[in-house]
Order: sequence, then C-alpha cells, then structure tokens
Amino acid sequence: MKALLKFAKGKGNVGLKDVPEPRPGEGEAVIKVQVAGVCGTDVHIYYDRFSNTPPLILGHEFSGTIQHLGPGVKTFQIGDRVVSENNPFACGVCRICSLGYPNLCPQKKAMGIHSDGCFANYVKLPVNLLHPIPENVSFEQAALTEPLAVSVHAVSERCGIKTDDTVVVFGPGAIGLLAAQVARAEGAGRVLLVGTPEDEKIRFACARKLGIETLNIKNQDLKEKVMNLTGGVGADVIVEASGNKVAITQGVELLRRNGRMAVVGITGQREIPLDWDRMVAKGIALFFAYSSRGPDWEKALKFLSQKKVNTLPLITHRFRIEEWEQAFHLLETMQAIRPVFLMGEAKYTP
Repeated sequence: MKALLKFAKGKGNVGLKDVPEPRPGEGEAVIKVQVAGVCGTDVHIYYDRFSNTPPLILGHEFSGTIQHLGPGVKTFQIGDRVVSENNPFACGVCRICSLGYPNLCPQKKAMGIHSDGCFANYVKLPVNLLHPIPENVSFEQAALTEPLAVSVHAVSERCGIKTDDTVVVFGPGAIGLLAAQVARAEGAGRVLLVGTPEDEKIRFACARKLGIETLNIKNQDLKEKVMNLTGGVGADVIVEASGNKVAITQGVELLRRNGRMAVVGITGQREIPLDWDRMVAKGIALFFAYSSRGPDWEKALKFLSQKKVNTLPLITHRFRIEEWEQAFHLLETMQAIRPVFLMGEAKYTP
C-alpha cells in the first residue's frame, strides 16, 4: 500500500513509499482510511521541531471503514465506520491510566508521531480505541474528530463551561475554532475569538461562517472590548490555543477574579513571564490540557451528530496523498486551516 513516511530524524526525510498492508492481531482492527486530516504537528515533524521516532507513517486524524478484524473482537464488524483515539500503547495499568488518563501515560506512543499513523490506505489499531461514526455524520465531518476531542478535553472536561459564561479564545486555528464551538455548545453566553491581521482572510472568514464573533487585536482594543462585555469584571474563561506568550499573559490579565483558563496551545519555550502573585490574589485556576480521552471522543461525536459543532468549514482544501507537499505548504503558510487527504476511492461527501 502507499503511505507517507518520515524516514529518519532531521529536517525533511518525508516521502511516499509502498509498504506492506498491516495485519490485525488479537484485539485489533485494520481500518481502510477514507479521509485524513493534515495537522500542524505533521508539518512540525517534517522539520523535526516535534518529538518523533522514525521510521513511521505520519498522520493522526482520520475516518475510515473496518476492513479486517483480529481474533477476539466482538464489539465491531467489518464495514463499520469508525474514528480512533490517539492513545496507542498506553499501558492501562499505571497510576495515570487507572485514573482514566491514558492520554498522559508515559508508555503511550501516539500514532503518526511515535507509531504508524493514518497517511496510508490502511491503519492498524486496537479496537478499544475505536468509536463508531454516527449515521448522520459523514467521513469528512468525522475526520476532524481528533482535534474536536482535544478541544472538548480542554474546554469541557478540564476547565468546564457554566451557563452564560463569557469566553475568550486566543488563536483562531483549528483548535481555537473548535474550542469556540465547544464553549458555545456547552452553554456559554458570549464567545469571542481573538487573532491577528494574518487571520483575517482564512481563519476569521471561517469563524464568520460558524457565527463566531472575532476580534483583530490590531484593529480593536481587546481589554476594552472584554471589559465592556463583562461590565468591567473580566472574562469567566480564557481558552489559550495560540501558544503565544503575549496572548498567555494578556489572557491572565483579562480573567475575572476566580476565573478559569484552559491551556492547550504549545509555546515551544521554556519560560513564560507571568505575574504570579497577581494570579494568586485573583484566585485564578489554570487547567492545562493535553490530547484527549475516550469520553471526550464520545462527546465530540455527539456534538457532531447533534449539529452543535460543524467541522466542515475548517476543511479548506482537499488533496490526494500524492499532493502532500502542497498540503503541508498551505498549512505552514496559513493559507489553509485543515487540508485533508481523500484516500483511495473516497470522494467529497459533505
């Protein structure tokens, strides 16, 4: 089968190669990939800016159909439409796993990063990671369940949204756009998505399609806007999805007393300047979030089925896997939000 691999450490070392089709072992399934999403992490791995263990097949966002089942599998059937959590090789027995957080297990080997991923015709995974796609959700909609589950984990599970909360989301990339929708689905009263002039053409246009209010920090005073919205109290919740240290410090400043911040953006820096004593005095709660868990996937798929979250506007480009360099380039240069690969005979099915 054809697959997109990271061959070795170092910048580049990525390309298409024919590899053997996987065979399922006990408790495993081989899934025929229909649609696979291209994430910024894939681009970072190309440049070796993100930890990875090649050689491996890239990709960790996908939807597909079960093609083969290994011995002992009774929960799924061949032909089932599925998506998969990204927690392969979590041990299941350590303290972290026993608490229900396999996403944080030190033994975990995320697909497309430390184990073979989905940029191929077929991917093999343990069936305990799989979730059925609701009948009224298409392959394209379901292909972005992974970033949606990450947003659910950060906003719903870690931080929590209360009815009528004022929520400010920093970073209008895929996670920010999905986090804003999750906050709204959870009952937030006002959701504001914050970005820069570079976000106007593609990302803010997507936000407007989704009915999300946006603010360009070069055109409007963010603090003035938030204080006007909240009667001078400050935001109930900040969702930090930009990884920008200026946004982090400003987000802390904009929180009300006893406010909450969901932190999901990666900064790539060792130190972030914060007014720690001021944070203590305000009683701020910080909720750091990484990856996702099974319940997050269940809620994400429920939101998709109930039409409370819409992933389709985030899909800005559709490619065949042979066009992977163009997909990576568009994502890197912020000309795309989520390019996807249509695999095999898969066709555009909104």
